[in-house]
Amino acid sequence: MIEVQGLNKTYGQKQVLTNVSFRADNGLVTGFVGPNGAGKSTTMRIIAAIENPDSGITLVDREPFSKASTPARTLGAYLGGEYLPNHMTAAEYLAYICKANKLDKASIPALLEMVELSHAANKPISSFSLGMRQRAGLVAALAGDPANLMLDEPVNGLDPMGVQWLRGVIRQQAAAGHAVLLSSHLLSELELVADRVVMLDKGVVVRMGSMNALSNQTGPVRVLVKTSNNSLLANYVRQQGCQVENAGEMILVTGLAPEQLADLAFKSGLRLSHLEVKHTNLEELFMSTASSAESAARIQAPPQATPLPVHRQKQPRHARQQPNQQYPQQEQGVSHGR
Repeated sequence: MIEVQGLNKTYGQKQVLTNVSFRADNGLVTGFVGPNGAGKSTTMRIIAAIENPDSGITLVDREPFSKASTPARTLGAYLGGEYLPNHMTAAEYLAYICKANKLDKASIPALLEMVELSHAANKPISSFSLGMRQRAGLVAALAGDPANLMLDEPVNGLDPMGVQWLRGVIRQQAAAGHAVLLSSHLLSELELVADRVVMLDKGVVVRMGSMNALSNQTGPVRVLVKTSNNSLLANYVRQQGCQVENAGEMILVTGLAPEQLADLAFKSGLRLSHLEVKHTNLEELFMSTASSAESAARIQAPPQATPLPVHRQKQPRHARQQPNQQYPQQEQGVSHGR
């Protein structure tokens, strides 16, 4: 389980995170969404102990990740291609991960085969395409069969087969009882795997919950219906003061519950052949939140614990980039771009 409690973070004069609290539970895929600059990547770097918050805490299986005795088995994290060591080959990188986390190096060939990088095992990561870099980062995150998985934009650069493979891996992880925190801008893809959604906007949690619960927050119920006479039913619905739109062979009714529609069709002597509640999809939910005046009101997450201040101590550059030896030292600094 991954817990975030009362995170606050500033860069200079800019407030990046404001009292961010949420939880990614075991056995569920938690989608983490928001526009560029919302604070998603910053939150994930704090969870992975790459950065410190100004205040608040993050816990992985009820303790800070920096204190994990077996980091690779506690949290597998892919935070972007900038954290991959360009000077290493794929095989060398996995060997480093295995050595640092006391994993069996004999698993490296199978890991590379799993992500179809066997042919590039001895090539430097600097020569990899974006899709290959994604696969190298993903396999490193999975190397320790972690109890928790955290992925930041893992779909970028993957071909359709790679996307399908990743979708299966994510669902398998959740089915095995692991917690999965997944950030992605591909909302239609995220919707296929996410059980819950946490939506961040300008460093504040503005929506949180299951897709069904969030869909019900966005407005009146909408129902697709098909009868033996759609026009007649549409007239009756309008008499109720509700909205009707044509939808091919069906009509879309806004404002009447499905039970009310079925009862209306029955009383009108119409044969009902299709009745379906149309839920708001993740993209519609995202857009309605981004454009709504309610976003300015900042729907706050319920408090889970009193935020605890975190002492900020100056650390060597390599220490910030090597939490628990999970990430090798890089030439690049920590990116604040996302």
